[in-house]
Amino acid sequence: MAASTCSTLALAHYEPLAGTASPAAGYVLIEQSGSWGRRALTESALDPGLGARLEAAGAAAGVKVLLTRRPGRHPRAEPRHHEVVLAHVGPAPWMEVCQLAPAELGALDPAVCAAPTPPGLGSPSSGPRWLVCTHARRDRCCASLGRPVADTLGALHPDETWETSHLGGHRFAATMLVLPEGLLYGHLDVASAMEVVTGHLAGRVAVDHLRGRSHLGPLAQAAEVATRRYLELDRLDDVEVTDQPVQGPAPEGEPVQVVVAAGGRQVQVSIQARRDPQARPMSCDAEPETPVLLEVLDLEVVG
Repeated sequence: MAASTCSTLALAHYEPLAGTASPAAGYVLIEQSGSWGRRALTESALDPGLGARLEAAGAAAGVKVLLTRRPGRHPRAEPRHHEVVLAHVGPAPWMEVCQLAPAELGALDPAVCAAPTPPGLGSPSSGPRWLVCTHARRDRCCASLGRPVADTLGALHPDETWETSHLGGHRFAATMLVLPEGLLYGHLDVASAMEVVTGHLAGRVAVDHLRGRSHLGPLAQAAEVATRRYLELDRLDDVEVTDQPVQGPAPEGEPVQVVVAAGGRQVQVSIQARRDPQARPMSCDAEPETPVLLEVLDLEVVG
């Protein structure tokens, strides 16, 4: 890839992955084949009015609404029914799979995915579901790096693997969301994506590629990854953030403390935000800007 792509620049500047997962309380995944424009929900074969309504309702509820499709060729199609996945990614995640006609989809409220109790609109599913971002119109890195991952996983795990529209953080492509746990991974290639899948099936997280759990804020995400590294914990349920500030630190401001429970111990993680002095595009073809990075200053086992 050219040196000017956003993902290559993020790697060259050693931009940390931890703490970069886009926040979401839950997800609505709508199967829609065909091409996706830059704004997938309003620039695809899905009715643009419906897409706009779902997007706005999801944003108001803290729920991401995404389009999905199977890996491979994507002929434009007007389905009689959409496969729709509803997922909540809080401490007690759940997932349901529905078959909805367009009229039923129009009545769907994404806010149901923000609730800790499933709505009973579809069949319960324990997953897993691998969702690889291949949204080329949003950023070319997602297509060039995401598609080989999606194609490979799709060949090996055809029932669980889907392409998805923009997950956030395309400079960390290839990116993948794992449901129902809401784990976001980045800087994947085919080999590391296989490690993520194999580990997850054994109840483990791939710490080196973990961006964070999407139901947590950036500070909590960074604290979880730092704790896992320090204590060498990779079981899915080994680490739980128990206390974090409501607001994150201001760039170059005072550090903040995040408390984590890990393996029967209590860990206090000190995190500072700093602005990277080297400007660069956060997306391919975007104007350069200086990103705010989260830096772990100290980690202390206090109990």
